[in-house]
Amino acid sequence: MTRPDRGLTLLECVIAILVVNLTLAMLAAPLLLVAATRLRNNRINQATEIARGEIDRLRVMMEQGVTVRGTSTSLLPPASAVAATLGNADALSTQPPPTGPNPIASCTLPSSATMTCERQLNNTRFAVQIYRGQVVTDGNGLVLGYPVQVRVYSAEALPVPPDAVSSGQPIGQATAMMTSGGPESERRPLVVLTTEIVRADAAETLSYLKPSTPKPSTP
Repeated sequence: MTRPDRGLTLLECVIAILVVNLTLAMLAAPLLLVAATRLRNNRINQATEIARGEIDRLRVMMEQGVTVRGTSTSLLPPASAVAATLGNADALSTQPPPTGPNPIASCTLPSSATMTCERQLNNTRFAVQIYRGQVVTDGNGLVLGYPVQVRVYSAEALPVPPDAVSSGQPIGQATAMMTSGGPESERRPLVVLTTEIVRADAAETLSYLKPSTPKPSTP
């Protein structure tokens, strides 16, 4: 029997199997990273949809002329510990993250700036932290506007330990790419939107406001 007719030897088969297994092992990590990054991007897109929905709800409430007085702000997001004003909404980025043993509640608006409300989208649980800066009112106490920030976290990432972030430092949203940053990187919000909610039909707001649209904070 000539060599071309006798096929592969056992040794050649073993070597071929080893080469295939080695190739698959080398491809496994990149493939897993791609899959994890895709899942993370999907969650960020869902979180962005939730955050924009929260802001749109506040805008509609304001435009519909809901009677919200400066002495009764229960229909507004909770006040932040940061003294942000209209025209300086980005200062809200230094608001502390959700803390405490039970930072997630079933609610429309959280009871405090360090609490969150649970939201579900496509069978995925999220936690919305929403808070405002200083409220501007007219002479009759009617609210004219206020800066607001919305952070959307993965529900599994909460609560955030007090030592996970530096006090007074801005908190940005997580990156879209999966990294090896450890648990600390997963405690950052999936998305952060900052904007200003104003009563458009009130001429007084022009003296307080610069044109503004919701914008994601930089990581």
